[in-house]
Amino acid sequence: MAKCEICGKDQMRASNLSYRSSKMTRRTLTHKKANVQKVTVLEGTTPTKKYVCTKCLKSSEVKRG
Repeated sequence: MAKCEICGKDQMRASNLSYRSSKMTRRTLTHKKANVQKVTVLEGTTPTKKYVCTKCLKSSEVKRG
């Protein structure tokens, strides 16, 4: 399962809507997963591998090592 170990972001629910000639015919619930990468992160002085979302990678929350 895609889950960020820094912020806790995981899969989200979204709905797909089907239209036919300006009338909605069907609604389907789908799941969108977070964009999670396996990265080597420095915790203190020791490098460890963690699953981190790209939003946390862009911000200064994670020190890569």
